[in-house]
Amino acid sequence: MRDWIDRSARRRLAVIENSPVRRVWSGRRNRRRLVLAGGAALLVLWAGLLVIVRLAPSDLARNVYLSMFAVAVAVLFLVYGWLVLATKGVTAVPAEYLDERQRGEQHRAYAGAHSLTTVVLAVLVVLAGLWSTGGRLTLNVPTALLLPLALTLLATHHTLPLLLESWRLPDPPPDEDD
Repeated sequence: MRDWIDRSARRRLAVIENSPVRRVWSGRRNRRRLVLAGGAALLVLWAGLLVIVRLAPSDLARNVYLSMFAVAVAVLFLVYGWLVLATKGVTAVPAEYLDERQRGEQHRAYAGAHSLTTVVLAVLVVLAGLWSTGGRLTLNVPTALLLPLALTLLATHHTLPLLLESWRLPDPPPDEDD
C-alpha cells in the first residue's frame, strides 16, 4: 500500500513540475483571480442551501439547487486543479515529499483553514439556535437539506487550505529560462 502511495505522489509531482499551465497561473494576480472564482463557487454552494431552506420540499428547490450545484462543482474542479499547479502541489502532496519551506506553507494553510472552518461551524450552530423558535429544544430541518449541507461542508473543508495558500503565496522567482 505504501508503495502505491509513493508512486502516486511522485507521479503527481512530476505532472505538477512539467505542466505548461503552471506558468500561466503562478503569478499572484492570476492566482488571486482563481481564488476569488473558487470563493464565489463556494458561496454559490452555500446559497443553494438557503434555496433549499426557503423552498423545500418542491421541485423548484431541487431544480434550482442542482443547477447551482453543477455550476459550482464545475468551477471548483477547474479552479482546484489550476491552483494545485500554481502552488506546486503544496496542499495536494503528502508532507514527506515537500521541502521545509513547502511544509511550513502547508502547515500554515491547514491551520488557517481549520480556523475558518471553525468559524463556519460556529455560525451554523448560531443559525440553528436562531432557527429553533418558541423556546423549544427541537429543530425542524428539511431532510432535503442534510446531504447538500454535508457536501457543502466537505467542499469547504477540502478547498479552504488551497484557497488560503494560493492567496498568501508570493510571486515565484523568475525562471532562468526567461
